Amino acid sequence: MNVGVFNKVNYKERNLSGGSSQMYGEWSCIALGGGAGHGVLGALRGGGREVTLAVLKQLVPPPQQQRVEHPPLNTHQEVEWVMEVIRYGLSLPLTEQDALRDCVTVYCDWLSALLPSNAVSGSISNTTPPIPTPVLNEPERYARRIIEHLHNLFVPRPGEVLPFIYQEELGTDTINKQAVLCHRVLRSVQQVCARANLSQETWYSALSFLLAINDTLLAPPAVKDDVADQLCERVLSVLFEVWIIACHRCFPSPPLWKTLREATMRWRHRTALTEQWTRVTLCLTAKLLYNMYGPMFPILNINEEDVNLIPGDMSYDNISQSWYRMLHTIGNPVDLCRPQIISQTPQFLQFAITQEDACDPSQHPCLLALPTIFLKAMKGLAAQVDAFLGISQPSWWTDLYECSSAGQSAAQSSGHATNQGAGTPPPHRRLAKSFSVASGHQTNRLPRSSLIGLTSSRPVSVAPTTPPNPIPIASSTERPPLAPVRPRVNSILHLFGDWLFEAALIGTFTHSASTQRVEGTPPPSLPDLPSGLQIQNYQAGRAEALGALCRVFTSKQSRETVLAAYYARFYIAVQRGLQDPATVPSVLLNAADIFRLDLDGVYILVPDFIEALEKVLPEKELKLNSGNVDKKELRRASISILLSLLVVPHHLQNLPIKELPGNPDRGLTFGDLSARVSLLVVGAVQAEWCPPLAVPLLSALYLCISHAPTNAGQGLLGAPQTASGRSEGDSTGHGAHSSSSSLHGTPSSIDDLPNADSLLRDIEPSTPGFGSGLLVRATYLVCHRLISSWKSDLIVSLAALELLAGLARLHNTRSDSLECKRAVRWICDYISVQCSRPPPAHSRDLHSSVVAAYHCLAAWLRAPLLADPECLATVMEVVELGISGSKSIGKPGESLKMKDEKELKPVSMRVRDAAENLLALILEQVGGFPSACGSASLGSLLDERTLARHCTPSIKSATHRFRYFVADDSTLLALLEEPLANDQDPQPTLTVILRGAFGRHAWTLQLRQLARSRAGGRVGASKGTRPVTFWEPPPTAPPTCSPLPQGPPSAADKSFPSLDSVLRSLNDPGANQLFKLLETQAAIEKTARDNPDAQTNPEECVPPEPVQDFQTARLFLTHFGFLNIGSDRKAGVQRLLALDSSSEEFRRELGCLDKLGARAAATAHIFYCARSQRHPQDVLRNTRQRESVSPAFLEMLRGLGRPVKVKDHAGWTGHIDTSYNPVVSSEVESDSQENYENSKASSAFSIDPENHGGALYNGDTHILYWADASSEIAFIVPTDKDETEVENLLESHSKTDADGNCVSNCSMGSGNSCSSWDVSNNPANQIWYDRSISESTSNIAATSIKASVADKPRTLSLDFEKHSPNSSFSSAGSGRRNRQHSTKILIIWLESYEDHLDLSIDNLLRYTETGVAWRRSEVCVLWVQLLGCGLVRVRAQSSTGTGSGGNCPAGPLADGAVLELRRLPSALRHTALNIARRARLHDDSYQLPHVRRRHKIQEIAQKFKRDLSEPELLTSLFADPV
Repeated sequence: MNVGVFNKVNYKERNLSGGSSQMYGEWSCIALGGGAGHGVLGALRGGGREVTLAVLKQLVPPPQQQRVEHPPLNTHQEVEWVMEVIRYGLSLPLTEQDALRDCVTVYCDWLSALLPSNAVSGSISNTTPPIPTPVLNEPERYARRIIEHLHNLFVPRPGEVLPFIYQEELGTDTINKQAVLCHRVLRSVQQVCARANLSQETWYSALSFLLAINDTLLAPPAVKDDVADQLCERVLSVLFEVWIIACHRCFPSPPLWKTLREATMRWRHRTALTEQWTRVTLCLTAKLLYNMYGPMFPILNINEEDVNLIPGDMSYDNISQSWYRMLHTIGNPVDLCRPQIISQTPQFLQFAITQEDACDPSQHPCLLALPTIFLKAMKGLAAQVDAFLGISQPSWWTDLYECSSAGQSAAQSSGHATNQGAGTPPPHRRLAKSFSVASGHQTNRLPRSSLIGLTSSRPVSVAPTTPPNPIPIASSTERPPLAPVRPRVNSILHLFGDWLFEAALIGTFTHSASTQRVEGTPPPSLPDLPSGLQIQNYQAGRAEALGALCRVFTSKQSRETVLAAYYARFYIAVQRGLQDPATVPSVLLNAADIFRLDLDGVYILVPDFIEALEKVLPEKELKLNSGNVDKKELRRASISILLSLLVVPHHLQNLPIKELPGNPDRGLTFGDLSARVSLLVVGAVQAEWCPPLAVPLLSALYLCISHAPTNAGQGLLGAPQTASGRSEGDSTGHGAHSSSSSLHGTPSSIDDLPNADSLLRDIEPSTPGFGSGLLVRATYLVCHRLISSWKSDLIVSLAALELLAGLARLHNTRSDSLECKRAVRWICDYISVQCSRPPPAHSRDLHSSVVAAYHCLAAWLRAPLLADPECLATVMEVVELGISGSKSIGKPGESLKMKDEKELKPVSMRVRDAAENLLALILEQVGGFPSACGSASLGSLLDERTLARHCTPSIKSATHRFRYFVADDSTLLALLEEPLANDQDPQPTLTVILRGAFGRHAWTLQLRQLARSRAGGRVGASKGTRPVTFWEPPPTAPPTCSPLPQGPPSAADKSFPSLDSVLRSLNDPGANQLFKLLETQAAIEKTARDNPDAQTNPEECVPPEPVQDFQTARLFLTHFGFLNIGSDRKAGVQRLLALDSSSEEFRRELGCLDKLGARAAATAHIFYCARSQRHPQDVLRNTRQRESVSPAFLEMLRGLGRPVKVKDHAGWTGHIDTSYNPVVSSEVESDSQENYENSKASSAFSIDPENHGGALYNGDTHILYWADASSEIAFIVPTDKDETEVENLLESHSKTDADGNCVSNCSMGSGNSCSSWDVSNNPANQIWYDRSISESTSNIAATSIKASVADKPRTLSLDFEKHSPNSSFSSAGSGRRNRQHSTKILIIWLESYEDHLDLSIDNLLRYTETGVAWRRSEVCVLWVQLLGCGLVRVRAQSSTGTGSGGNCPAGPLADGAVLELRRLPSALRHTALNIARRARLHDDSYQLPHVRRRHKIQEIAQKFKRDLSEPELLTSLFADPV
């Protein structure tokens, strides 16, 4: 006999509930009897059965007999005597099924006397026995005794000691019949409690009865298929539902609550108890939250069958009291993982005593369900936590059912069959439906929903629970925001913290060392538990507890403080969880924001999280036992954590990492982790198999590289030494290719890229140039994956190309020209691969990726690269491919095609425009940016007004002295033949202003006969002097013979008439002058003959005076080939078109052309939101004083761009009215411009330039500006304005239609209005202009080849069919030429991160007017918050784009990125430019700047052309332009 078992019988547990038994410490439990007894008949030795059958025969008529109209019982004595008989009948053996059925029928019918009259009449049938009159008169008196007697139906019969013996002695059919009778009794009792108006005594009897029968059935160990197994769910559901009704109508007394608590703790080995407890507590929680927070809090969805479980008119006090008491009913849920405690009940001890070997109670097979029960309990607690946080989760019952099935399958797979009845019931016997207890006039009812999750969005009536900004969240699977009015972390932990912390630490050293049982608890001297009850089987429940804790702590708000004790326990629990493979997925999934919330001391967990991420991200096949966790979501959460911690090692470089208690000190600093993080990011990018997840990983890669330290001696990209000691250029994996091999060949060079193993192996963290080597490897990796894996996905391709463009800014071209050449080659290969795909694969997305590749290639081009002939040839090949659709040098074996023999078939018009833009960049800007004019302008700042002021004499009207021509339908020439006043060397001078597709340029040309070096200091066009001989002529040799004498005249001499006779016969008036010259010459010759030795000095011949009046414009046009007089030309083709510049409208159109920038322009508006600010005026007022903003905010502004004055700025200023003004001509601004600036100055608030918080850069006088050769961006800090001014500004510049599209018009001059962005503004006769020369069949070409090629059809183009010139366009404009739209980019600095939920973006957009049309659907917001540790958190919220992945924000700043403050300005600027570029890429109506300028020139040419024939054009060149 086991003595230890008997010792437990006398052991009295003092704290079975885990420390909360003091709730009812001053109250005693009520006695739960073993039944109502057998009464008087039971005391007799025999005859009781016969008496019972005889009485029942009189009370219950046979089925075929009608109901007796007059009841046979009329007095109380008669009724009480019959009740004694029925009392005995309910205790008959189960074989007496008919007698038991009749007893139940009589009592259930009599209980109906408590119901209202309509309910009673409806329940009476012909076969129902009549209700005695005494029962009808005093129903509650008899109901209490009936309920007491009905207990006999549920107790074991004599000789049947325990219910688990039923299975051995009785058949299944008998047990099923008993279960049917029990169901009927329970239904009757529940119906009476729900509908009848009961007294306190009756409620006491009903609750005691339910407690007693539950304890009778559920307290013993479970046996499969016994009566308790069949009734378990039903009796528990009735108990809890009736208890809730009692809490509403007659709140139970403390003894009843204590009895319920202690009884349920004896039933915890039953799975149904945890399910019913979770069900009831969640229903109470839903009501509690609704009453506490009202409709502004996200509602907790309840299953449809449980909607009316809680009465609608139940008071708040009753709900709160019931919720808290019911929550603690089952004691400490963590005890479910301790079989020794669960089995420490008299029933389990009785089982152990009855066994032959006297085994320990914890060895009972039914306890094998404890891991599943523990998991369900933890899921219930997690659901409670989520309800308080407002987090949407799947339905709690679905989770419980799935985890039960998983638990059973796990138990069966481990070889331990669960021979007990506490498992999940069959599908047809799930939770019993609740009876409706709400009154018919109930109106405030929870919505009915079935299995759709725990929370949902509720319409806002008091305070917003979701962001008021209708901007879609970047990620479609991102969790919705938490409730803004949610409880604090401390409050939630006060409620659930003890249970969750204890559950999260089960099985760990910390838990076993710190958890001490109360005094008197027996030592753990029991034998070892079965394998199915070992601690590893409880890891699923532990994971749920860890996940709930992570969600609680990541719900911390910015202004919230958490107790240090909670921090410490949480960090220990998380660290232990990250060390266990079974709980790692739960921690990673639920702690995605743990490093973004300023949790005190959270960085102590960085090494553990890095170690956990190394088990997930670099692996293509997850090796962790993730269970039912979605691997994609696990990787998504892991990437989010990686984005938040990758800069921590660089930020806390030399700070030592302290270890938690119980862990050995590793002596690490945060800087020691930087190499591991870098390798982790590279491995994650290499192994990522889901394209959408590659986008944030690319952002992480960029941040990692930008923060990585580099070798100061080698520069940013010095050649790092590999592990073998060789330099990077000699490495076999990456640098073994020569310059020739890396730049030649087809895309087969992709095969030479390193695989993942060599890529990671060659990066040696201990080398000095680790950061530089990481940059090189990242470039290899991204290029390789871009061509091999990501080329079919637009969003990932765009992100990769944006990353490569960012890496180009980090590369040192001089020290690593070979690596840059390889990158250029790979990008060119990508373009070639995409363009060479078969026609069915060509789509809008593919062409967008090619256009983005051209933009990326432009970022890599540097002067040293283009100086290499092979690199230049490679780039020019893809430029040729984009413009013409094919390369001149084709595949091996194909003949060489000359460019004039090729047929122009570009892949698409967008690709061709991008290639033309790259070509212009190569020819004009690479190596020459910025020019002497500064970065604000790509061309010249001179215009007609500037030159007019320097002419002699001064010109009043600038354009009247210029000759205007359009050459080749794409270049507008302005020719000034007047010399400039400051010219010290007067020469025939021509000043040319060329307005082309890529900007405005000014040339000055002079006609000179001599080079300046040979002019000899002569000024002007003077006569030429005699050439000076450099040597003496040789002496003339004397003649060898004398000349022959003149012969006599002959007849032959007279056959030719003399010159004199001929001239005289013609009467030539110049004959006399000719004769005089002849006579003079004859005299000179005669003198020379007569005196050969005489020295004669003939008159010196001098050149004529230089011409002072001639047409330099004619010479320029002739010399440059625009005037080919007499050459063969095709009829109708004319390269030069003269313009009429006499009208005022021409000058306005010329101004519109100058307002069209040559680069893509973007505008970013910056706001500073102080804590809890909601009104836009308060937000705008913050930047007026330096003291109102954070110093970090000012540091960010200083890094975004350089301050420039608006009036002196020649580039984009953030508003179309003040942009692109020539600096040198600011003195002669138009009246409209002056009025605009004056209105700005008068309406602006006074801003102190020395003490402002950024308000100086509000666009009125100053802005922050940044530009490169291909794009420019203006950063504006809006300030508060008068409401009338804002309304007038919006009314004059922007009108928004129902669809959110805006039409912008800017005022130019004093007359008509025009928009420089709406290049097709033609109110009367709208004319179609082709996008380029090769697209038109009637355009003006330079050669006949161009004219013939223009008629040939294009292939692989996505452009829509061209409209005819007579086709009309709608005013809104859906075509590609109708209107350009800009993207609103807002950068909002937050002091409190939660304010982004309540700040209205629509109100702020009213202060971001730029004069350019925009759509409400194209708004991107970058929220910036400075963390307490000095890092910066960024949230990207975008609605830009359409189609696939349109809501994905551009890089390099992904949503949730954390970076250092010093890296923030450049990252924000890069992200803003990419956002604008990607929005333009998705906009079908967008045109590149050079295309818009070309169309504007064509429009001017068609509008102001002079119809001159060739002779008239030549004649006009000789006339004065006035």
